[in-house]
Amino acid sequence: MRCLIVTDSPEPSGVGEHMLTLAAALPPGMASLGFPDHAAGQGLAARARQRGLAATVFHPDDPDAVITAHPGCMIHVHAGIGWEGHGLVAAAARAGRAVIRTEHLPWLLTDADQIGHYAGASREVDAIIAVSQGVAEDWQAVLSRMNPDLPVHVVPNGIADPGLRRGDRDGMTLLCAGRFTPQKLHRTLLAALARLHRSGLAARLDLVGQGPGEARLRRWAVRLGLGDHVRFLGRREDVPALMAGSDLLVLPSGFEGLPLAVLEAMAIGLPVVATDVPGTAEALGPDHPWLVPPRRSRALADALAQALTDPARRAAVARNSRERWAATFTAARMAADTLDIYRRVSRQRSEDGMTKTRLGFIGAGGIAHRHFGVLRTMEDVQIAAVCDPDRDRARQAAEATGAVAYPDHNAMLAAGDLDAVYICVPPFAHGAPERACIAKGLPFFVEKPISLDIALAEEIAAEVEAAGLITAVGYHWRYLDTMDEARGHLAQNAPHLIQGFWLDQTPPPQWWWDHDRSGGQVVEQATHVIDAARFLAGDVTEVFGMSARRDRADFQGLTVPTATAATLRFASGAIANLSATCLLRWNHRVGLHVFADGMALEITDHDLMVDVGRGRPVRPAQGDPVWREDRDFIEAVQGRENRIRCPYAEALMTHRVALAVAQSARDGALVKMEGLRADPQPIFRPSAAQGAPDAA
Repeated sequence: MRCLIVTDSPEPSGVGEHMLTLAAALPPGMASLGFPDHAAGQGLAARARQRGLAATVFHPDDPDAVITAHPGCMIHVHAGIGWEGHGLVAAAARAGRAVIRTEHLPWLLTDADQIGHYAGASREVDAIIAVSQGVAEDWQAVLSRMNPDLPVHVVPNGIADPGLRRGDRDGMTLLCAGRFTPQKLHRTLLAALARLHRSGLAARLDLVGQGPGEARLRRWAVRLGLGDHVRFLGRREDVPALMAGSDLLVLPSGFEGLPLAVLEAMAIGLPVVATDVPGTAEALGPDHPWLVPPRRSRALADALAQALTDPARRAAVARNSRERWAATFTAARMAADTLDIYRRVSRQRSEDGMTKTRLGFIGAGGIAHRHFGVLRTMEDVQIAAVCDPDRDRARQAAEATGAVAYPDHNAMLAAGDLDAVYICVPPFAHGAPERACIAKGLPFFVEKPISLDIALAEEIAAEVEAAGLITAVGYHWRYLDTMDEARGHLAQNAPHLIQGFWLDQTPPPQWWWDHDRSGGQVVEQATHVIDAARFLAGDVTEVFGMSARRDRADFQGLTVPTATAATLRFASGAIANLSATCLLRWNHRVGLHVFADGMALEITDHDLMVDVGRGRPVRPAQGDPVWREDRDFIEAVQGRENRIRCPYAEALMTHRVALAVAQSARDGALVKMEGLRADPQPIFRPSAAQGAPDAA
């Protein structure tokens, strides 16, 4: 799910800053930026590229060019005022794209033609985002008459941490940042400053910005006798540094959306005196002491005087404001809320039959075909791309699924317009595929084991968390309905002893025989049993393992242990024995025996036996757990409720245990795990409406 964040505003100042912040905070590779081809737009595009963001400029009279240059993208139009953005919306509609429009200011249109033009353009918009609750209320009131079916979402502006803090100061420096336009009411501020001087407070005012009203303001400052006390600093790129060296931020605006300058001041620890207009008041909070009516120079002067003469209160207000920023107005929170709306719009389009979730597959072996069979039953899913080192296998898979075959994952991700990726590769091949998906901001489903290198897996887990990506790992036993029943039995009668088995034959792929490529039977196969035990009993704290290997004439080059036994201790106090062998010529037993007070359970991936001393009733599992795990992943990608039972971070916990068994067997020593969760992982339970089809 890629997006083009674009504006045609002739003066994108604050809008442009917002766009840069949003694009940088979204998952890597997800967002591209588009700015009009004028000096301000070129500057913003250059700054975006310096941050590693994709950015382009376009002629405002040719919006189709920028839309068609970004195929498959959701279009997110940013409007500084209500008459902007209509050409971009129309171009996106012509290209069949989903359109989201962010309104940065309240409803200000009064001209009948402009209002009519907005009403027409709004019919091509899928959702409106308002940058504050006050802005949302304005637009909701208008759209309730104009286009009542168009949803309006509130996503308050957010900023990244400027990385600066204001130190202890007790001076008289005021800072005001904003364009010199009538909206900002700089004349009221100059009048208030003159009042301060007449009362004996010789404050200095630094004005940052440009605009058509600058010459008049300079003359007004001279007329008020403030020529030596007001500095016009022009457009500056170092506003956070100026804030760190000031005593108060002053914002005298007549109206605002949700001003970024106020959020920057809050993050830096600079107290704010401002007018009590909806966006600003929402940022500062209901208890902020220095909010005054607009266009009232006496009230503004009084608030400034109170703030300047009470350093202790200034410090307390600064602390409270920074805490409020960190809790509510960060870039990460803004990006997460915006991404949720992208998913809602994508899901709605999918439900309306306009789009399908497009999947790419890295690897086209047996487990990939298991997913192919499941996913082809889902009407809202399209397998769009497949790659595999074996080009014939990739071609055959592509022909069977209607996908396009690619030689490798880099070519597939560069060319494919994908919403998510399945990574179905052998254990030794993990790392590069996951990192390529993270770089593109693509959710991914990965088959276990997640890597042979625990350090690599931990790095990927950290990168996934930082990117905010949706992930899932193929521990499908968690989706067995019998596992749900077992967890129900154990919820009030905790497991105390567990026996796990993976007693089986040697699989045919020769990479599996090589310990350095597969990790061995526990890491590659019995990890399912370990994960099921964790799912029932919580986390493992201690591991002791032993292994043996026997040469086999018909498996030349076999280096994996042919038998492994391990003892596990859980944080809950339960213990487990694990046995695995690949010496057999058939599948003998794979499953778990779980013992609690007066109860014994036997669990396989096919059935469940519950013994409470009244016989040994066995019931088969119902439905297909792979369908369930695939469906939960798809719905999370589509923006529905995230019901994934094993995201990457959870799979990493299981993988650590499997690798600890191998390490203990190799070193002959007990391995202690970090102290972990004593209870089983909470899960979502699918509703009846989301039930899976019966297994074939």
